[in-house]
Amino acid sequence: MMSRKKLCGIKTDMFARAAACCVLLLVSGGTPSAAAETASVVTATAVTVPSSSVPAAVGMDGVQAIEEHYRDLTDLTARIVQKNFLKSVEKTQKFEGTLAIKRPGKLRLEYTNGQLIMIDGAEAWFYSKKSEQAIRRTFKDFEQANIPVAFLLGAGAIRQDFAVSLPEADKPRVLDLVPKRPGAAMKKLRLYSDEIGKITRMIVYDRSGNTSDVQFFDVREGMGLDDAQFRFKAPKGTEIIEQ
Repeated sequence: MMSRKKLCGIKTDMFARAAACCVLLLVSGGTPSAAAETASVVTATAVTVPSSSVPAAVGMDGVQAIEEHYRDLTDLTARIVQKNFLKSVEKTQKFEGTLAIKRPGKLRLEYTNGQLIMIDGAEAWFYSKKSEQAIRRTFKDFEQANIPVAFLLGAGAIRQDFAVSLPEADKPRVLDLVPKRPGAAMKKLRLYSDEIGKITRMIVYDRSGNTSDVQFFDVREGMGLDDAQFRFKAPKGTEIIEQ
């Protein structure tokens, strides 16, 4: 039988962040949970270029290509290779998984280490097979859920939410996105795309100096994915933690 628990205070917040660190490390201290043990890291250095040297038209061409590619996209699947950098311990680790996305608002991110992140459009689940625990978390938007790959669900309207620039003038397919909204969880998002606007890599920089670097391989689009694969069903014996 599944057990349910609703926690509050520091311990709950730490556990929830540890689960979310599968994609973006936000844990600042304390005893690592099973989810935190699988978190990974990568160093990424931003390159700044004087704004006067950046051809604005080229940058906007890159943004427009991405927006047009994702605006009408219904679903996609991909294999991902992910690296996260945790500033506090200066470590780098790597892990792999599979991603499925369906609009509006559905996401399944399953790692080979037994971690699973699921969004059904209204709430997010963070499941650890090793610890037999699952966190159920409601949220108002995908950034609040701290799941960087969920950005793909809204990639059709980049200029609405981000200020866009080119970190390197000679690389028009590499874009830096800074959230316009004050207090946003991410400090910056760097996107790499191909000539048709398909995102091939993203690096998320948070305000604590951590990064999450995700590369996409074997991308397949418009597959007509079944909604059932985005509904989480906790295995027998799983402890459910509400947040």
